[in-house]
Amino acid sequence: MLATSWLGRGTGARLMRYWRRGVWVGAALATGALTTVALRTGGLGGTGPLLSVLGFFVSLAGLLHTVRQPPVTVPADERLDRAADALAAAVRAQWRSEWRLRRLQDPEPLAVRWSRAPAWLSDLDTAVGWPSRDTQRPDLTGRLPDISQVFGYVPSRRLVVIGAPGSGKTVLAVRFTLDLLDRRSADDGVPVLFQASSWQSDRQSLHAWLAGRLVAAHPALGADGPAGTTLARTLVESGRILPVVDGLDEMPEPLRAAAVWRLNTELDAGAPLLLTCRSTVFAEVVEAGDVLTSAAVVELQPLRFEEAAEYLVRTARPLRGPHGERTTAWDPVFDRIRRDPGTATARCLRQVLSLPLMVAMARAVYGDTGHDPAELLDRPGLATPEALEQHLLDAFVPASLRTSTRWPAEDAARWLAFLARQSERRGSRDLAWWELRSALPRPLRAVGPLLLLGAVAELICLAFWAKGADVGVPVTAATVVLGLCAGHLALGRTGAPARRLLLALACVVPLGAVVGALRPLTRDLHFHAPFTGMPELLGWLVVGPLYGLSVAAALAATGLTPAAAPATMPFPLLRNRYGRWVWKTVGALTTGVMTALVVASLFFTAPGSAALVSGAVGAVAGFCLVRGEGTASAEQAVRLGRRSGGQGRRFGRALWQGLRVGLLTGIVLGIGFAVAEGTVSAARAVAQPEFPVRGPVHHDADGRRYVLAGDGTRFGRQADGLRFFVPARPLRGGLVDDRETYGESPVFISDYETVWDEPCTAASRCRPYSAVMEVSVRREDEESGDSVMVRLPDGRSMPGYYTDEVLDRRAVRWITREDAPQLFTSALSFGLGSALGLGVVAGFAAGLHRWLGAPVDVTRTPSPLASLHTDRDTAVVRAFLVSFVGLFTGISLSASLPAGVSYAAIVFLPVGFITLALSAWGGLLTARLWLCPAGRLPWRLMAFLADAHERGVLRQAGAVYQFRHARLQERLAAAPPDRESGPRSG
Repeated sequence: MLATSWLGRGTGARLMRYWRRGVWVGAALATGALTTVALRTGGLGGTGPLLSVLGFFVSLAGLLHTVRQPPVTVPADERLDRAADALAAAVRAQWRSEWRLRRLQDPEPLAVRWSRAPAWLSDLDTAVGWPSRDTQRPDLTGRLPDISQVFGYVPSRRLVVIGAPGSGKTVLAVRFTLDLLDRRSADDGVPVLFQASSWQSDRQSLHAWLAGRLVAAHPALGADGPAGTTLARTLVESGRILPVVDGLDEMPEPLRAAAVWRLNTELDAGAPLLLTCRSTVFAEVVEAGDVLTSAAVVELQPLRFEEAAEYLVRTARPLRGPHGERTTAWDPVFDRIRRDPGTATARCLRQVLSLPLMVAMARAVYGDTGHDPAELLDRPGLATPEALEQHLLDAFVPASLRTSTRWPAEDAARWLAFLARQSERRGSRDLAWWELRSALPRPLRAVGPLLLLGAVAELICLAFWAKGADVGVPVTAATVVLGLCAGHLALGRTGAPARRLLLALACVVPLGAVVGALRPLTRDLHFHAPFTGMPELLGWLVVGPLYGLSVAAALAATGLTPAAAPATMPFPLLRNRYGRWVWKTVGALTTGVMTALVVASLFFTAPGSAALVSGAVGAVAGFCLVRGEGTASAEQAVRLGRRSGGQGRRFGRALWQGLRVGLLTGIVLGIGFAVAEGTVSAARAVAQPEFPVRGPVHHDADGRRYVLAGDGTRFGRQADGLRFFVPARPLRGGLVDDRETYGESPVFISDYETVWDEPCTAASRCRPYSAVMEVSVRREDEESGDSVMVRLPDGRSMPGYYTDEVLDRRAVRWITREDAPQLFTSALSFGLGSALGLGVVAGFAAGLHRWLGAPVDVTRTPSPLASLHTDRDTAVVRAFLVSFVGLFTGISLSASLPAGVSYAAIVFLPVGFITLALSAWGGLLTARLWLCPAGRLPWRLMAFLADAHERGVLRQAGAVYQFRHARLQERLAAAPPDRESGPRSG
């Protein structure tokens, strides 16, 4: 039985490998065959759509293979326990790394002490749970290594740690977190450090804030949890998280009392908590509001001078004394202080060195660099504690980056000061790369990425125009960008879906009325759209904004606004080498085909050269675009208790929700536009006179009515309402009997000799013909367009090719003119068809956005660089898939829209690139192009931030960086901004 089972599993695995190889070998052969056809036939135009459709199915096959795995389910409690264990491992690894980077183990942390705070700052003894007699109450005094033990002494397991600025509160919170993690049992909550400055306590509940910060630091916790909410929210509400809230004083003053109120009202009874705050600020909070319920309060004490002196001497560079003894540059300084402790400079330095933060600054500025600290006593400008502290803070950054050969010290200080000012302006301690767009001028924050995308598109269109294309190509591209930008400025704000939909409708309906007022009351013979037939410039100025605003409205209504936070790729898609190779291959094929089409059109006449050169370039570009950052092992994914097979169901739900919203949005916007445009154009048609010329109306026996113009021309209508035109002079051409070419025989071709550049003879199956004939339009299907019909004097009717080109414009407008019902019906048909396609594409994009919003690996904490790479990969994959779906949707609509493939390429295909521009990575790219040339940031921004982190200037908190201390950020932000501009190094 075991052998049979093993054989079945082995055979299935081998068959799966063969199936994978067969899919990709078949795709490669098909792609090669299509490319060969393109090269042999002399062009790529006929196979471009086929290659695009092939790419869509190849990527879809890879996608379905990736998510189509059998799910493994576990009980909800076991899944939560595994997630908590994985989170504990991630938090421990993160803060262990930070502990080493701050050199807190080299040689050991400073001897931070604390004692019981004044009694009025803590809750009643009975609320804390203290025994009634003081002799039975444990002593809360202690040193840094004792913090977890002292926390355990408090019956309520709630402790507030207060102290002066720089007294070591954050270091204590980190040590507390690590100590609890080292001795955590299976039933204990996971201690997680939260920065209070990120909490909007006036409008955000405690649980919502904790869950949001967990997802920001560990994106996998944004996955669906057993209780129907996110995994992070379930962990918080089930008591599996022990909040360590650091820096209540860093919150804006109006929010501090609200934060304490929420902690008191929203924490469950017995829920543990550790909170840190400055002493003066916590006293103000208690006076203005209330104490922290059931919490004991301890206060950090200043360092003793001898402890600080011993630490600095121990960590300084050794020097040789006069008799060969070991000494340091600090020894003479401390000897002077001991000899004359009453001098102003000695009292000042003793006071500054009572703060652990300033001791760490002094170590970095003097102990690590070898500079002489005697200036701290000799320089006149350092006679006050404030001046001395500012001096140490100012010198810390240059001292930390002194050995860097990549970043000049002056430039690095200016860059860090700029980042500090931006964080202060936002009221945040986080240096999040996706927040850099807030440093742009206000309009560019929303539309900067779209303007960048528009600039690239405009350059391509200008290149085509320079090669002989119509000037309307670059003009239309510019107006499309304007429409997109206007739509996102009006609709790109967050809000309820119904509100966004109503705002989008409020923008689309007036635009439809404008189109209805400006469009011609005629039906184009080839492309049945309301804007065709307009004067050329007017058409360009209407089509572009209409398309741009419609796309912006659809994306905004479905929730795809400029991303405020990075997306995350589901890790199973890039979890192994095969998955990453799938996406790199798809990206290379797609980029190669698109690059081949553009480059071949612009620079090459030989299709073989175009395909080879641009295909190679595109393959390299596609390979580099999609890289598997932030991947996880299969073992880690299993630890969550749910394998990637659940991704198939999650993908289905996300896609269904996105398509549901997208289709609803498309239908509502399409009907709104169509009704507005059709109503206005129909009203214009009703107001028009029945005939284009004035005169008596003549009636024929067969029910025809017509009016004679002054030159004898007839403008009439048949009994069924069809318009016809009879010119005063004969139409010249030829009757051609060629059913194989034209599908029917005979047909009339006006100016045959001019059109075909050959005489009309029997050899060409042509017979010259000239007569006064009736001209009308026959309505055909949407794919082939309408046909001009001529009625010969003998009563025969046949197609009249090129006849509309020899008639005057007044005659053509008459025979193609539509009545009010026809105008309204055509507007409704076009609006619904376009809205259906746009709704499918926007809905698919929104579904992908939801699906790619949370990975399944909870065991790793993403670094800022990994977060950036993951968001970029997500944006690129989503753009590829949305572009393919857009093209496929447009081809599917070709039955109702003329020239469906061209329509898809022009209308739906760019939506994928628009979603790429709206990603957080697109916002960062725009911010870098704006800020780096001005010298405000280095070009290699993430490398600079990583270097500053390794040197101790910054610390990492999940996917964001933070300055080492709030006082360092405040000091850097207070520095006057450098007014110089221009390119800088970096």
